[in-house]
Amino acid sequence: MNTLTNARPGHTGTAPASAPLLSVRNLTIDAGPKEDPVRLVQDFSLEMRPGDRVALVGESGSGKSVTARSIMRLDPDFRLSGSVEFQGQDLLALSEKQMVGVRGHRIGMVFQDPMGALNPLMTVGDQVMEPLRIAGVPRAEAARRAKAVLEELGVVNAEARMRAYPHEFSGGMRQRVVLAMALISDPSLIIADEPTTALDVRVQEQVLTLMDKVSKERGLAVLLITHDLGTVAGFTDRVAVMYSGRKVDEGTVDTLFAPPAPPKTHGQLQAVPRIDQTVPRLLTIAGAPPHPANRPTGCAFNPRCPKAFDLCTREVPELRPAPDGGVVACHLYPLAGEETAA
Repeated sequence: MNTLTNARPGHTGTAPASAPLLSVRNLTIDAGPKEDPVRLVQDFSLEMRPGDRVALVGESGSGKSVTARSIMRLDPDFRLSGSVEFQGQDLLALSEKQMVGVRGHRIGMVFQDPMGALNPLMTVGDQVMEPLRIAGVPRAEAARRAKAVLEELGVVNAEARMRAYPHEFSGGMRQRVVLAMALISDPSLIIADEPTTALDVRVQEQVLTLMDKVSKERGLAVLLITHDLGTVAGFTDRVAVMYSGRKVDEGTVDTLFAPPAPPKTHGQLQAVPRIDQTVPRLLTIAGAPPHPANRPTGCAFNPRCPKAFDLCTREVPELRPAPDGGVVACHLYPLAGEETAA
């Protein structure tokens, strides 16, 4: 699903107000030596409630996958600061042993490369059962639940297929297995990191339709990491845009696809084909994102921005409320009650 449309069949809208399920506050991620760290992500904040569907989008290297993995604390070499509260508990304050009870149980994760995420030497059934077996569930009960979740995800003849190995499955079926591993412990939140990468358009649609169905039936919150704005339009309610380790824009899906938009977000929208418009040539964003160790002064996007002016080269824009109810970090964007800077 790599084309844009404003139609979102089956879309449920924003979840009702409730206590936050996930509350990320000023998450900062450093790598490398302590005396000369490389800042991968700076002051990232995000809030999700039960049933929310939020997309985290950005170019490759923007920090979206690093952020998602850090919520789960999957990279022990990264130094994390800020807070990541899940169901009222700060995950950054937990021991590694305590995190084992969170990963795969309260929070499930779907990785972008199902073949790389699966162990080629283990049967599919053993891998789907593994989260339950680690939690001490007897093998017979784990097998019963594994069969049930595979059937729920449309795996035909699930009991026999549990004895197969990953290479005996197609790409789409492997992604169903990875999704089954994430769902088997009945989590409250699923983090899906590029779940449709390397799948053809038809299989992408099948996987997203399946995720849509299962998340509705189970009342799951979903944090979708992607660069595909067509997927965002069809699946999520809210979008956060990242660039060079910072969140630069956040709002509802409807406001993301409606003008005006900050130059960074507008550039991404212009670079994606639409099924409801015909254009002679897609526009591209000139240049490349900066390396985390060599960001420009001021707004990190200013060397690539066609609307940059003097202030953009001197000051990093702060996230502030925008007229559409979201937040935006851009010196040009007209903020609530203000006029444009240019």
